[in-house]
Order: sequence, then C-alpha cells, then structure tokens
Amino acid sequence: MLSVRRFATFGAIVLSAMAWPATSQAQEGERDRGVLLRIQGGGYSPLAHLDPPDLVKFKTGFNLGGSVGYQVNRYVAVRGNFAWARGEGRDRTAGFTSGLGGVKFNRFLYDGDVQLRYPFASGVAPYVFGGGGAVTSKRRDAPDTPDNSFTKGAGKFGLGVAYEIPRSHVGVYAESATWVYKWDRFGFNQTQFDMAWSGGVSYRP
Repeated sequence: MLSVRRFATFGAIVLSAMAWPATSQAQEGERDRGVLLRIQGGGYSPLAHLDPPDLVKFKTGFNLGGSVGYQVNRYVAVRGNFAWARGEGRDRTAGFTSGLGGVKFNRFLYDGDVQLRYPFASGVAPYVFGGGGAVTSKRRDAPDTPDNSFTKGAGKFGLGVAYEIPRSHVGVYAESATWVYKWDRFGFNQTQFDMAWSGGVSYRP
C-alpha cells in the first residue's frame, strides 16, 4: 500500500513538472499579445531643404505624441500614431525673400504602421517599422488658408529599441521615425524628409 502511495506521489510530481513549462509558455504567449499604449517626446528635424541652394529650411524643433497598438505576437505589432511637432523656418537668402525666416510651423502627423521586433531574453527588443498616413503643416497664429495650412499624404519608416521592465506592465523605448511628403507651398516644390527622435514610456493593460 505504501508503494502505491509513493508511486502516486511520484506520478503527481512528474505530471506537475511536465505541466509547468506548458503553463509558463501559455502565460508568456498571453503577455506577447494585447493592447499597447505609448507616450513619447523628443526632437524634430526636417532633413531636407526647400530650395536647391539650401538656403531655406527649418530649424530643429520638438515633438510630442502617442500611439495605440496591438501586439499580434512577440514579433509583430500594428500601431496607430499621432504626433505634434513645431519647428521654425530659417531663411538665408538675400533680402529674406521666402518670408519663412523666423516663422513657426506646427505639424500634425497621423499614421499607421507595422512593427517588427526581435525580443531577447534580457527584455531588450530592437525593432523596425513602416507605414503611412498624412502630415498637416500649419503656420502658427495664422488663418487656415490653403497657403497657411495644408495636408499631404506621407510615407513613414524607422527603427527603435524597447525594454520591458520585469514583472510589470511598463516599458521604456527610444526610436527614430522619418516621414516623407511633398511641400509645395510658398513658391517651393520639394520632397520633404522630417525626422523625429523620441524617448517614451509604454504600458500594457
């Protein structure tokens, strides 16, 4: 009778040990899926100039933004993003003919993207992303005329690195994103490349 009890106890221990990795993997899978909220802030710098001589451009400004995403699995996520950025025009032409020197512009950037990441056991996860949306450029403190406020379709791509704090729903990240769109106002017609570099905090409910 004692041998039967010992055998039953041993069997229970073995079954528990076999079930534990499966339970752990299931919990890990649950953590790899779900809604992801993010807020961020940092710098904003148009990389391209508005004229061939490189005399009219925008100074480095700032950006604030956030996103709502869904982690499909541990490697793939889809995100909807919004950012507000501000930059000031710089004009080095003779006589400041562009009229943009010292003028501040707000930019509102809204887009969707797909994120591909590779998480390491340490919790660090480098990633890349790409997508598209639109950029609204608006001259600050000016009427919403076609010249002062306009919206263009934009492509977006970038990269970053994230770290999820162990045993928490909170993470931190740093990323760089570039938007590509057309600037065809104030006598210019150039493809613009705007880059935002940001640090932020993420939360998984």
